[in-house]
Amino acid sequence: MIDSFSELREILKTGEGQREAIRAVLTAPDNSTLVINLPTGAGKSLCAQLPALLNSRNNNGVSVVVVPTTALAIDQERALKSKSSVHHATAYYSDDSVEGKERREGIRDRIRVGTQRIIFTSPESLMDSLAPALYEAAKLGILRYFIIDEAHMVEQWGDDFRPAFQEIPGLRRDLLRLNSFTTLLLTATLTESCLDTLETLFGKDLQVISAVQLRPEPAYWFKRCESEEVRKQRLLEAVYHLPRPLIIYGTKVKDVENWKRELTRAGFKRCDLMTGKSTTQQREQLIEKWREGKIDIVVATSAFGLGIDQSDVRAVIHLCIPETIDRFYQEVGRGGRDGKACMSLTLYTTEDFNVARGLNEKSTITIERGLQRWQSMFAKKEPLKDGKYSVPINNPPSLLEGDIDMQSDQNRAWNIRTLTLMNRANLIEIDSEEPPQKKNSESESEQAYQAAWDLYRNSRSIRIRNECHLEKFIWESEVEPVRHQRQSWSYKNLELMKEALKAKRCISEIFAQAYSIPSRHTPEPRNPVIVSHACGGCPVCRKNGVTPFPGIMPTSRPVWQKPNFIPGKEMQRVLVGEKNLLIFYESLEQLNKFQRGRKLFKWLIEQGMKNIVISPEYNQFLKETSKIHNSFIFIFDSYEPVLMPRIPTLIFHPPGTPLPAKYLSNYSTSTTTRIILLPINTPDPDREDRLLINIFSGRYFKFDVFCTECDLVE
Repeated sequence: MIDSFSELREILKTGEGQREAIRAVLTAPDNSTLVINLPTGAGKSLCAQLPALLNSRNNNGVSVVVVPTTALAIDQERALKSKSSVHHATAYYSDDSVEGKERREGIRDRIRVGTQRIIFTSPESLMDSLAPALYEAAKLGILRYFIIDEAHMVEQWGDDFRPAFQEIPGLRRDLLRLNSFTTLLLTATLTESCLDTLETLFGKDLQVISAVQLRPEPAYWFKRCESEEVRKQRLLEAVYHLPRPLIIYGTKVKDVENWKRELTRAGFKRCDLMTGKSTTQQREQLIEKWREGKIDIVVATSAFGLGIDQSDVRAVIHLCIPETIDRFYQEVGRGGRDGKACMSLTLYTTEDFNVARGLNEKSTITIERGLQRWQSMFAKKEPLKDGKYSVPINNPPSLLEGDIDMQSDQNRAWNIRTLTLMNRANLIEIDSEEPPQKKNSESESEQAYQAAWDLYRNSRSIRIRNECHLEKFIWESEVEPVRHQRQSWSYKNLELMKEALKAKRCISEIFAQAYSIPSRHTPEPRNPVIVSHACGGCPVCRKNGVTPFPGIMPTSRPVWQKPNFIPGKEMQRVLVGEKNLLIFYESLEQLNKFQRGRKLFKWLIEQGMKNIVISPEYNQFLKETSKIHNSFIFIFDSYEPVLMPRIPTLIFHPPGTPLPAKYLSNYSTSTTTRIILLPINTPDPDREDRLLINIFSGRYFKFDVFCTECDLVE
C-alpha cells in the first residue's frame, strides 16, 4: 500500500519533470485542468495514477483513465498492479461472455459506492455503458480525477479515427456540474495544433506542465526503394541482421498482412500481426506473447504499442511514409524505452508519398457537406433543459438518393465530426446529458429501457453559440478558417516528414520544430514549450561527423500561483494571522526525548504542512507521518521557493550550519504559510555577531512553549 509521498517517490522515475507534475496534480485547485507533457518513458501515466490512489485511500474515491485502446487499458492495469500492492485498479472493456458481463457489472457497482479506485477504459465504453455509474459517483462527490492518457489523440479526427474521443469534453462538462474533480490530459507529443484543440474542448484556462526532451536513443536511417520487390529484399535483409524485439509498421491493413506473410514464408516464426481488424482477444494474446518473449517481431498498423511500456524494443522499421512527422516520432518512440540504443529504419517508395498525401488531405469535412449534415441534424432537434438541444447523429445528410439510406457507423462518425468542427468554430458547444438509469421497477420493461438507451446513443446534446449557425456565410467566415488552419498544420506536418527523408539538417531540429510551442499573451496567456534537442544519429550528423548527443531535460516551473491548501484550525489559532513562524529548539536531544520531534512533525503535517524541507539524515522525525490518514507530503533536501508548490511549508534546520538568508525571504512564498524549526543559537543571517531569536520581529516560540500551546506535552 502506498501511504505517503516518501514511499511514492520510490516508485517514480527520477526526472524533475515527473516530480513537478506530481506536485502540480496533488496541489491542483478544484475543477482545474492540467496538461502533462513529458517525454515517452518519463512516467507520465504514473503522474496521474499515483495521486489518484493517494486521494482515494481510506475513504471512497474513483478516478477514470481514458486510453485509446483496450490493449492499453489491460496493459496499464497490469503495470500499475506490478508497482504496488493496490488491487483496486481495473480495465473496463467490452466482453459479451457471461463472465465478462458479470465483471463489468461488478465494476459499475464498485464505482457507484466509490470502492473502484481507478478504471482504465476506452472512449467508447466511457460514453456508453460506463457513463451511468460515473454520473452516480459524481453526484456523491467521489469522482476524484478525470484522466485522458495519450491526449494528443483527441486532436486527430481523420476518417480512420474513432469520434468518441471528440465527445469526451461534453461528458466531462456535464459531470462537473454535479461536483468538482481534477482533469488531467497526458501526452508525450504536444504540438501547437494539439494544444489549441485541447483549449477549445477543455477550456482556455488549462495549465501546462512541460519538460520536453527529444529521445536520444534512436539512430535514424532512411532508404528509398525503387520498387516493392526491392523493398521486400531490403526488409528481409534488415530483419536478418537487426536486433530484436522489433516492430514493423505499415499504413494499410492489406500491406501489413502481406508483409507478415512474407516474413513467415522467409522462416521468421516468432512473428505476429496486429491491425485495426484484430479482435480484443487477438490483441490480448499478442501482447501476452510479446511480453513473455514468445514472439520478437510484430507487424502492425499505428495502434500497436501505443503507451505500452515494453522497454526493450531494439528496432522500429517503417515500410511506409507516415502522413505526419508526429506519427513517425510516436512510432519510433516505442523503441529504446529502457534508455539503451535502438534503430529506426524507413524503407519507402515513391508511391508512399501519394498514400501519405491522401491521408493528410482527407482529414476534415468540407464546408458544403458539413452545413448539409448540420441542417439535417438540427431539423430534428429536441429541446432540453437549460437551453440545450438534443440532435440525432444517425441522421442521413440529405434526402437525396445517395444519402437517404446512409445509416452506417461511418455516417455517425461524420456527423460527430461536423459537430466537433462547429464546436471549434464556436458555433455550438458540445455538451452532454445524464444517460438513462435502470429503475428497480416492474413497470419499466427491458424494452423501454433499451429504447431509451438507443435514443441516448444516437443523439448528442449541444448549446447554440451563434444564432446564425444555419447560414452559409457564417460557415464561410467562421468555420472555413478553422478548417484552413487545420489543413495548414497537417500540410506542415507532412512537409516535415518529407524533409526527414531527405534531410539537410539534424533530425532533432525537425522534431523540435514540430513540438516547440511559442508563448502567447492573448486571449489567454500561454508559456512557451521549449524542446531540448537530442540525436542518436541521423544522416546529416553522420555526414558531418557529429557524434550522437543527449539533450538536457528542461525544468518545468510550478503552474499554480495561488495556494490551494490552508493550515488547520489549530495551526491558524497559533499563527494569529501571520504567514511565518519560527520554532527554536535547544538541542537534538530535546527533540529526541520521548519522541517529541516525531510527534511535532506529525502534528504539523496533520495541520496542513505539505512541503517538508529536511536533510535525509534527519528523516527519523518523519516516521510518525505514516500514521496520518489521507495525507501526502513533498520532501526536499533544501529550500527552493521558486521550484516548490505554493503550499504550507515546514523547514527543519539542523544545528551547526548557517541559516541561508532565503529561508527568511518572502520571495515567491509571501502568500503561503512557512514554519522553520531551528536551533536557538542560530545567528542572524545578516550579522553573525547576534542571535536571530533576539532580533526577529515576527512570530516565534521556544520549542517547549509551542508544545504546551498545542497540547503536545507528555
